[in-house]
Parts: sequence; structure tokens; C-alpha cells
Amino acid sequence: MIKNILTIILLFLFTALFAQETVIIPHFLQNPMDSIKKQNFNQSLESLLSEITKGKINESLLTPKRVELTQSLLQELVNYEKKKDSSALKFKDKQLINVYPISNGEYFVSISYTSYKEPESDPVLLYIIDLIATKIDDKFTFSVPIDYLTRYWKTQAIGNITYHYRSDINIKRAELFNKKNSEIAEKLGLEVEKLDFYITDNFQEILELMGFKYSLFPNGKYRDGYGVDSKTIFAIMSNEDFSHDIFHYYSGKINKRENRNWITEEGIAYLWGNAYYTDNNGEMITHQRLVLELQNYLSKNPKTNLYELFKSNKKIFNDIAPEISVRSTIAGIIAQEIETKKRKEGITKLINAGRENRLESYLKATDELIGINKKNFNVIVKKLIENY
Repeated sequence: MIKNILTIILLFLFTALFAQETVIIPHFLQNPMDSIKKQNFNQSLESLLSEITKGKINESLLTPKRVELTQSLLQELVNYEKKKDSSALKFKDKQLINVYPISNGEYFVSISYTSYKEPESDPVLLYIIDLIATKIDDKFTFSVPIDYLTRYWKTQAIGNITYHYRSDINIKRAELFNKKNSEIAEKLGLEVEKLDFYITDNFQEILELMGFKYSLFPNGKYRDGYGVDSKTIFAIMSNEDFSHDIFHYYSGKINKRENRNWITEEGIAYLWGNAYYTDNNGEMITHQRLVLELQNYLSKNPKTNLYELFKSNKKIFNDIAPEISVRSTIAGIIAQEIETKKRKEGITKLINAGRENRLESYLKATDELIGINKKNFNVIVKKLIENY
């Protein structure tokens, strides 16, 4: 399919090279609209993409229901436009490749983005973007396709979380996440939010629901989830628990990005939430489980220098999940000690230890809070691990 698209784009790109339009609409495209509606559609699509090319998002051309998620999709395209070099600006890289009705007044629209470095070079497909175009009076507005693509999914509310899923959900996991959502917000002194949660199989499905039928940059990426974006979450490998990133979400509401220390952030996300990635059985990996694994590792490797292990973030949990961080596991243990002794004030200080020189900033904060520094790290942290 992609090869066919690239061949078509190659054939028609240079005939449209000097046209004024931002988006190429080839003559062979079978748009089923009548002439007036087609003219309105073409003008609206041109306006949307022209603004994106200039680094802007025209909100008046976005469908109100999904405006925030649609902005997230379009921001990716804005960022792409901003990175273009002078050679890329010479070419018409956007082409309408499909449009068809899905209901009265709504159309499914696909647009390709293709990169050309030189006229004789092979084209590189960057994106295939899917949008839902909705006719409103004499113009069209555009939206991500999530509602259309999940129109046959089921929904179920578990506390403050509304789950969207194909066939069934794991109620036990869903109830745990609803509980953690409340606990984490309350620990940080924030109001608990109501969220929509889509049970997605993998990251590529998330991209598709968000409008990226194809994207060159994350091709092959599959183990991640996505969110919280516009109060919407997409599952990590079909798992109902998103508590790792829900901590980052709430933390971001009260802690300035330039102050947030990411060693702290990941440690607390492991402690209060989970390790983000699923194990081979599709289960979330708890902090307690990782501490037990760390204890076993140290019993087998008694000469381990804990500070060097923390600093290097050596991978020691590959049998559980290759992405898991021993640094974040240890940072979670330290965060628990600070939470026990210094409560919310200590956690807040640790989070705001500083983004620059994060290891040095982190150790400065731990030294001030509970006396852990580079010199005594091995002794004190070893005791914390043993007594966990």
C-alpha cells in the first residue's frame, strides 16, 4: 500500500511543484461530494494546512468536541514544519490521498506527507494523517478519528475513570487504577480528575486512533502508552493501570518543569504507581516486586557498589522487562524514607531539586532532607534496601 502511495506521489509531485496550494489534490482523487461542497472542503483543508505550514493551528477549523486532542495531533505537524530546511521548503510535500463519507455531513480524510531531498532521490513517506471532516454551513472542521474508530467499543465507568474497550476489561486492575488516581492526587493536594481511558493493544494502535495511520519517526515502537492528554489516557499494552504517568500528570500541575528533578519524578512514579511497562504476562510491575528483585541481586552480588549502580543505571531486571530502571527503584526507596520522615514537604522539596545537573541536585536534596550523600550512599541505602 505504502509503495503504491509513494509511486502516485512521485508521478504528480512535480506537476504541482509551482502551484500556489499548500496541499496537492490530484485530479484522479474520487471525491464523492457535489461541486459546491467539494469547493468548500478544498478551501477548508487548504486553510488548515496552510496555517500549519506557517507554524499555526487555526482553531476555527477544528471540530469543537475533540479540539484539544486534535491540537495534539496537529502540533506534531507544526513541529515538523518548523524543522524544515531550505531544500525541503522547495517541494510540495502534502497530498490528499483519500476522502469518503462516513455519515451525513462527515467524511474520512487521509493526507500524506512525503520528504524529497533532491528531484532524483527516492521519496520518503513521513506521515499518513487521518482526519474526520465535518460540514458546518459553508465550511468544514477537522478532528482526530478516535470517535469514529471506536464507535463500536463498549464503555464502563469505574469511579472517576471511564474505560473504553472492545470486549472486556480487567475490573481488578481498573479499580486499582481508580484508587491510585485518587490517592496520588490527594497526596499532592490536588482535586481528583475524571478521565477517559482507552484500552489499546500497543502504541501503534494509539497512533492510529490519534490520526497517525503511519509515522516514520515512531515506526516499530509498540510497548508504550500515551497520556494524560486532554483528560484522555491510552493503555500500555492493554493494561488498565496507568498510575506511573498519572503521578507525572498531577506533579506537572503544581511543580514547574524547570525545577522538577527527573530522578525524583521516576522514583516516586515507581513507588506510588508502578514501573510503567508490563511484564511478560501483561501485568504491571510494582515497586515492591522490584525491591525484592534488587535484594536478590545484591545477595548474589554482595560487592556491588550501590552508588555506582545508581549512577550508571545498569540494567539488572532484563528477565522482567528490559526497560526497567534500577536507579528509579532505588530512588523510590529513598522517596519512601523521605515521605515517612518529612511528609509532603520533603517530597515536594525532592521533586523540586532541580532539572539541571540532576544527579548532583538530587543528592544535594537527599543530603539536606535525610543525610544521604555520595560518601555515605552505599551504607545508608543498603540498610534501607535490607529493611524495606
